[in-house]
Amino acid sequence: MTAFAIPAPAAWVYAALFAIALLACGAPLLVLHRDGPARTLRNVGLAAILIVPLMSALGFTMSDNELRLENGKLVLHAAHFYQHERPLGEFDLARARAGSLDAIPEARLGVRSNGISLPGYAAGRFTGQGGQVFALLTDRGRVVYLPARTGPSLLISVQQPERFLAALRATPAR
Repeated sequence: MTAFAIPAPAAWVYAALFAIALLACGAPLLVLHRDGPARTLRNVGLAAILIVPLMSALGFTMSDNELRLENGKLVLHAAHFYQHERPLGEFDLARARAGSLDAIPEARLGVRSNGISLPGYAAGRFTGQGGQVFALLTDRGRVVYLPARTGPSLLISVQQPERFLAALRATPAR
């Protein structure tokens, strides 16, 4: 088994998550004039009780990612919610690319079908240029794109993209 490091999301991703939580908790303030201060403060409190734990859990799980190569399979755990395990033989490693997300045009993410999408962070299933893509993006400057022969392609942020790609190519297909 070989594990590969996934870069942690940038601090501003957590700041964006905090801002979203703050806006959601403060939304009842928009009807302060209509509902009055007592009812509005109660609604702000209820929103906070619901939103703060949810956003805190999401923030915690965004840095809980794992990528490993084990027995000819690629195993990816993203944000506690998503797991993707596939044999390497299902990927076209000859067409795989490593580098910046902007330098890999075929790796553009489209509509999210099931996942998390924040500025600077994406995890889950998306549509892409060539079909379905399973993505875990924490750093758009260090990305590996693995086009699939069958099933969804993979788009992963990796601490050392070139080393990861070299390890995949050196692994015998099963």
